[in-house]
Amino acid sequence: MLTAGIAMVGAYSVGHILSWEEFLVFMWLGFWFHSFGGAYNEICDYKLDSMVVELKDKPIVSGAVSMSQAIAFTLVTVFAGLIVLAFYFPYTWAIVFWSLSYIWAGHYDAKGKYTAYFFELSLGFTFFFWALFGAAAARPDFFGSLTMNTIAVALVIFCFAVYINWGNAMKDAPTDRKLRVPTRAVVWGYRHKQRLRMSSPHILYAFFIKFWVLLAFSLPILFSRLLSSPLPILSGPPVLLGLDLYSLFFFAFVVPTQLAIVVRARGRHDRAWWTNYIVMDMFLTWLAFAFMAVMVVGVWWSAFLFLLPLLWFAGTTTAIYGRPMRVGL
Repeated sequence: MLTAGIAMVGAYSVGHILSWEEFLVFMWLGFWFHSFGGAYNEICDYKLDSMVVELKDKPIVSGAVSMSQAIAFTLVTVFAGLIVLAFYFPYTWAIVFWSLSYIWAGHYDAKGKYTAYFFELSLGFTFFFWALFGAAAARPDFFGSLTMNTIAVALVIFCFAVYINWGNAMKDAPTDRKLRVPTRAVVWGYRHKQRLRMSSPHILYAFFIKFWVLLAFSLPILFSRLLSSPLPILSGPPVLLGLDLYSLFFFAFVVPTQLAIVVRARGRHDRAWWTNYIVMDMFLTWLAFAFMAVMVVGVWWSAFLFLLPLLWFAGTTTAIYGRPMRVGL
């Protein structure tokens, strides 16, 4: 549902209020798109996962799912989404962006992780186009309805994904080095026994990514205030210190948490620590992303968008494993 939420925020960025039917369709499409990325990734990462002791229980590695079953399921994820997309959102740009998202997701799984710089960027492009898909599905006249909010939403989720992959690269540096995966962590010689300092290229790179997160998030504010070009769906009455809800949330929450998460990466960390770090960053950045729709849908619905993937994850893991979270999942 995190993937579904990306498209939903994209739709809200053009000022469109989703009907319940549209909301459920986005959930369906997000479910199958996320399933595609995860399933195809399991296929492509079989060799890598087999080398990591902590991943011995993954379906293909453990033998619970055969490779042919995994391939068949991956094909289902494509057509299950495509059929519903063609019925509910048969718009040129919606189909184009939907297709580009699948292409980039497939590229990331199959080739991107083994190509210099594309490990960091492929997943970002996947979700960049997925956010644009949400906007195009809400407004058939995509370019006529495009707003600075939509551009900001797409850029934030792009940088969000890039940062997640930075954390993943730091976590998996030992196995990535064995398999010659050219992540920045491997290229710059990171090892888990290494103590990271503020001057480390890894920390500086993390700050660089978060700078672009903050800049992208601030684009609607810059355009509406500094350039005297108000955006109708961003305008609203001041709630504190002359700031609207979007601006207030940006300065009071987004800026300090995004900088703090980078500072927290200092020190010496093992794989388990990096796993928890990625979850923490996803929690904080997803909250910021969900609230990019606050001027359109209000505080409570933005909070629901934030909680949706968490509730979904807790519910599905409870149904499968008998508890909300399985250690090492």
